[in-house]
Amino acid sequence: MDPRLRGAVDASVGWYEDLCTLHGVGSVLVDGLWSALGTPPPLHSTAVVVEPEVTAEQVLARLDGREHGGVKDSFATMDLTGAGLDLLFSATWIHREAEPPGRTGTPAGWSAVTGPDELFEWTGRHDTRDVLLPPLLRRAHFRILAKRAGDHIVAGAVARLGSGTVDVSNVYAVPGHRVDWAELAAVVGVHFPARPLVGYERGEALAAALDGGFTSVGELRVWVRPA
Repeated sequence: MDPRLRGAVDASVGWYEDLCTLHGVGSVLVDGLWSALGTPPPLHSTAVVVEPEVTAEQVLARLDGREHGGVKDSFATMDLTGAGLDLLFSATWIHREAEPPGRTGTPAGWSAVTGPDELFEWTGRHDTRDVLLPPLLRRAHFRILAKRAGDHIVAGAVARLGSGTVDVSNVYAVPGHRVDWAELAAVVGVHFPARPLVGYERGEALAAALDGGFTSVGELRVWVRPA
């Protein structure tokens, strides 16, 4: 397997593990398939495929009895339409090589969120108020990043330092603004220098990431049971 893809998938699993812990939900990783033991946080799948050998049968067995379970197929190898699941979206894993340390200063307008009031504004603009909770601000390997124009947050992202990589996720901009991904990479590099960056995106955000120096390294799909 491409080690860049391996790093991106593993970083995603680490994110799920941390967010479930934040919400008081246990988890297991058995036979290449991660899954939450309870209801996962909003916007998160119940199961995540960690190894490409995992089969649809394994996934369905793990989801058995979950009325609203979903799965992140990290390698886009499964068709679960005949098993009562709908394709929520397809996306592309992305990777950006580590840059040498030595950058000085954070690009203009960007800063790390440090207090609950600022986080409340950040999550309100991104509809993640019930997902990204204030205790994350006390986790050393997380940075919730915000770009301001005047007194208002106009863009944001979350960076999570894992085992040798930084997962960049929850990237957004409010209407009338856009994220410059090369600038974002520089911001992340101030906090976690000399690490490769990984994540996944789709649509216009994917195009912006590729324009900003990221490379596509694989495909994924997210499936859900209809409500």
